[in-house]
Amino acid sequence: MLTHAENVILVIDMENDFVLPDSPMKVAGAYETLPSIKKFLDFGRANDWAVIYVYRIHRPSGVDAELFRRHFFEEGHPFCIAGTKGAAIPDEIAPQSGDYTVTKQRFSAFFATDLDIILRGLGTKNVYLTGTQYPNCIRSTAVDSMSLDYNTIVVTDCCSAASEDVAQANIYDLQNMGIACVTSNEVMTK
Repeated sequence: MLTHAENVILVIDMENDFVLPDSPMKVAGAYETLPSIKKFLDFGRANDWAVIYVYRIHRPSGVDAELFRRHFFEEGHPFCIAGTKGAAIPDEIAPQSGDYTVTKQRFSAFFATDLDIILRGLGTKNVYLTGTQYPNCIRSTAVDSMSLDYNTIVVTDCCSAASEDVAQANIYDLQNMGIACVTSNEVMTK
């Protein structure tokens, strides 16, 4: 396990409940980002970057879910329950030995988690965001990362949203906040 990493890749909410095409909670486009994320993770690991998987995990009752999502649990459609197939990362990008994990119950990977403590402990300067989905977890994590003075980079071909229009609108907003939004190839060919 790396104990120092100036560069860190966050893999946000790439869980089966949000990624698999047959999942009722799927985010359009998330499944299609798996090859790009895998390639970017391989690049990062080959260059001694740390990888942190950020899991959304809820209790079966949904008591810890956002108010606007609790109806899923009440109606018998819970999601991202610890220990279930739905909460697991797809095999294509599964965590490897030495990767870190963080669990969350809200959009931002920083809110009420130990992510900032881990990043500071690693000596992180550059945070690369991958995962799903743009208007919720990607955006709020990116804004919090920037607010905590990390050089924040959203890797656009490794992120997804319900539609391309939603993705582009969020990229536009993030760039106007000063957050870099680039493709994985742009990062890997620097």
